[in-house]
Amino acid sequence: MRKGSEENNFKRLYHSNIATIVIFIVLVFSFINATKEVVLRHGIKKEINRLEEQFNELNGEKDNLENLVSYLETDEYIEEEARLKLNLSKPGEKQINLASGNDTNLDIKEVSELSNYNKWFNYFFK
Repeated sequence: MRKGSEENNFKRLYHSNIATIVIFIVLVFSFINATKEVVLRHGIKKEINRLEEQFNELNGEKDNLENLVSYLETDEYIEEEARLKLNLSKPGEKQINLASGNDTNLDIKEVSELSNYNKWFNYFFK
């Protein structure tokens, strides 16, 4: 007889409004938590994609810098810089200087002999 009354109590509890409300509240909280997890995972995936793109860009820059460093360490680059900055040349080469010091001195003398308003006129209109 006890079994029947326990089953009867369970059926009454199962079909009561309180049980329905409790089950509904549990489902709502479960849905809210599941929604938060989905939104969080979506944000994490976006962040991962952004970081992977940044990683790929930085790898490309690193490769470019490694190529530049390897070029800067070559003898060709060192020779080119020595020619440009130190006016060095290979054995047997002759350097030609196209600018002469005498011509620039004449220009300076001519400018200094001009009056001040002529200098300003030349500065703005020539």
